[in-house]
Amino acid sequence: MLGREALSGLITSMKKLRICMITTFYPPYHTGGCGIHVYQLSNLLAQQGHQVEVIHCIDSYFTKRQIKQRGRYEKHVNLKIHRIKSGVGRIAPAITYLTGYPVLAGNKIRRIFAKGFDVIHYHNISLLGGPAVLSFGDAIKLFTLHTYWLICPTHYLWKFNREICQSKECLKCMIFYGKLPPQLWRYLNLRDKMLKNVDVLIAPSQFLKSKHVEEGIKNRLDWIPHFVLPPRRNNMMKEDSVVREVKNFVPYFLYVGRLEPNKGVQVLIEAYTKKMRKSRLLVAGEGTYCQTLKQQARNNPNIIFLGQLPHQKLALLYRNALALIIPSLWPEIITLVVIEAMSHGLPVITTGNGGLMEVVDGNKAGIIYGEVDELVDALDLIEDNRDLRNELAANASNAYQEYYSPEAYLHKYYSLINKFL
Repeated sequence: MLGREALSGLITSMKKLRICMITTFYPPYHTGGCGIHVYQLSNLLAQQGHQVEVIHCIDSYFTKRQIKQRGRYEKHVNLKIHRIKSGVGRIAPAITYLTGYPVLAGNKIRRIFAKGFDVIHYHNISLLGGPAVLSFGDAIKLFTLHTYWLICPTHYLWKFNREICQSKECLKCMIFYGKLPPQLWRYLNLRDKMLKNVDVLIAPSQFLKSKHVEEGIKNRLDWIPHFVLPPRRNNMMKEDSVVREVKNFVPYFLYVGRLEPNKGVQVLIEAYTKKMRKSRLLVAGEGTYCQTLKQQARNNPNIIFLGQLPHQKLALLYRNALALIIPSLWPEIITLVVIEAMSHGLPVITTGNGGLMEVVDGNKAGIIYGEVDELVDALDLIEDNRDLRNELAANASNAYQEYYSPEAYLHKYYSLINKFL
């Protein structure tokens, strides 16, 4: 396990760097975990004394949503944000999507890169720069894989919105999802050509790393799991009304995430309603499948839909739950929700699809299930066996400290960069 003294020594000896993060989505203009990861990483590095700049695309955000995400996103003094707007709205990301080139944003990105950086760190570049932006700039180049974008046009390896992709029918699948016309750059070897400009691909899970190797990606691939910030327990207890509301739910199981078919909440509801339970089921999140799920659960008053919640309230839910349940049907890469739960010492019940197996089962931090009846049994075990629940909780907390804390991330991140300095 990484010691504080070892990390402190590495931080002290680490050269102060000029780092540029480039990503399609960044808070408050973000749609999911990749934006939060870049936000937290950028501010963490800025706190360490590095000069960090972030490039992201407002035009791309408004192809997804119409309003900014709620919440406060504070910015460190060493952090500078470049918000790219083309002046033609959604047309710019659409052209990038089709051609793989930042046709309308390219000059702006080049001018920022021309300032000179030690490290350029690419993240989700699908709509901001496409693969061509990997050739821009001159620096150590890192590329974190947040989705399956390099090997799957839909990003998720979730075929026809019903099953994990085992055999490729990409054109049919894109037609099914309405992603037309097809991305021309995927048929022109542009991906492999541009990847030659990248020093290292960073995979947040071993599963994601192995999938890219299977698909013929030749770049160096390093495993660096995502991190989340540790709980701030003193601040969590200040809102007495929130504390009282959460205590009214105890005991309860918790789901946190998007409400979409591939997230499998319909299976969770089916399992939960197979018998009378001692505990409630709290569902936190929003999505296109929300009304269908509410209809499915309409006869069970112990299933409570909380909607989208602020981070502080989620932290209290993590702290007081019996377990987090992640019933994902698609191959999750690594979800920040699971890591957040583990940071609070919360065990996880999950399918183990994708990277979930290594995070949960690999750390003995929860229970992996296959069929619905196995999920029912897992709920029973956590409800009835307090010793088992506490053992899994302790394992979750230990795994967070060793693999998913900011210190653990920085140790791997600095060690990687040092190899190229």
